[in-house]
Amino acid sequence: MKLLKQNSYEIVKLFINQLGITIFALVLYTGLSFSANRETALTITLWLSIFATLFYLVLLYFAGWEYGAKDKIKVDSGKYTAQPFKGAILAIAANFINFLLAFVSIVFFVIHIAGGSAWFDTVARILNMLMRFISSMYHGMVQSIISSLPSADPTTYLVEAICFAALPLLAVFATQLGYTLGMKNIKISSVFKGNGAKDNSSKD
Repeated sequence: MKLLKQNSYEIVKLFINQLGITIFALVLYTGLSFSANRETALTITLWLSIFATLFYLVLLYFAGWEYGAKDKIKVDSGKYTAQPFKGAILAIAANFINFLLAFVSIVFFVIHIAGGSAWFDTVARILNMLMRFISSMYHGMVQSIISSLPSADPTTYLVEAICFAALPLLAVFATQLGYTLGMKNIKISSVFKGNGAKDNSSKD
């Protein structure tokens, strides 16, 4: 809890990145809502979703790198104890609402499929609808996955909820990767150039 309190600004910043990409993805999808060709719309939506998600992950990577680089300075000066998985922890906290909605939705769908009342199914579908909104960048990919499943089958919505639970792990990975490389002062451009962790400032 102490880590989360000390880094509340960083967590909020990561969440704001998600909201920004959500709005961006919704704008991209808007023109497709009037498409008469479902297959074409699904294909375009898939590629737009992949683009929005990659853009989102890049933003998270750079945010994580910035956090890691700042912590490296503190660690090197002896003012801070290194926490290797800090990037992942912050990303999980920023995506808490995503994981919570997905988890409750999955549980409710399972209860309904196992013989529970229709109330569980209704609430779970509402939660899925909220996930489509706050995680719009993933929506096209999820739709592509479930498009071949029967729309009336309750397991279709269960699969959708599972997808929305799994995809935020990409955000966790991207943030942790950025944080780890930031702590080591390694830039992706340097890796591709074969310079490893060398910094331009270290050149004679």
